[in-house]
Amino acid sequence: MILGVYGYSKFGKTTLITELVQKLVAEGYNVATIKHIPYEDFTIDTEKKDTWLHANAGARLVVASAPNEVSFMVKNGMLLDQITRIVEEMLKPDLILVEGYKEENIEKIAVGDIEERANTVFRYDGDLKKILDYVRRNIDIERIHKQLPRVNCGKCGLDCAKMATLIYTGEKDFDDCSSFSQLNVVLEADDEEIPLGHFARDLIANVVNGMVSSLKGTDEARELRITLRR
Repeated sequence: MILGVYGYSKFGKTTLITELVQKLVAEGYNVATIKHIPYEDFTIDTEKKDTWLHANAGARLVVASAPNEVSFMVKNGMLLDQITRIVEEMLKPDLILVEGYKEENIEKIAVGDIEERANTVFRYDGDLKKILDYVRRNIDIERIHKQLPRVNCGKCGLDCAKMATLIYTGEKDFDDCSSFSQLNVVLEADDEEIPLGHFARDLIANVVNGMVSSLKGTDEARELRITLRR
């Protein structure tokens, strides 16, 4: 989930983000943040330091690696969409909170009396619980969505995103997804394929797919292989 926070300077954007991070991390969620700094001459590097000398020599990417922190410095600007894709690939966070970028096409929270932008889902009024409930709900729906085939086959009359929402609310079940119960399963014993009936195939597919869907590195995988050695 990606959620932006925007507003005028000194109106509490950073305070809201830090409170959200603290609450959600304490509950076990994996959270990343992105801070938009609109000043063209800004740099996190320090002149004359080794990393600065690397970049000044022409390196497009400079990595500063220490035991407790690794900083990646890309020596050119990037679009928010590019940044979020990198963050998602590196950390697979449940939530990316974005401070600034008020014109971007992401869901956003307005802070203070700033003019409301497109895709604003809340204007923060001090009710942190309302935002936390919204975030938790959307994270849980995304987790369900990742367990579905995400092919939008239409056999159930819904797209996968809508099906995920209805499974979350209890109005539907995974069994209501035609493609979910038809995932291709091959069982081999010592390289010899074992015939599977409908029940066994569906049981293995649904259990394994649901079990591994929350693990890093499985989101976009088209094939999963599990080896059990006796």
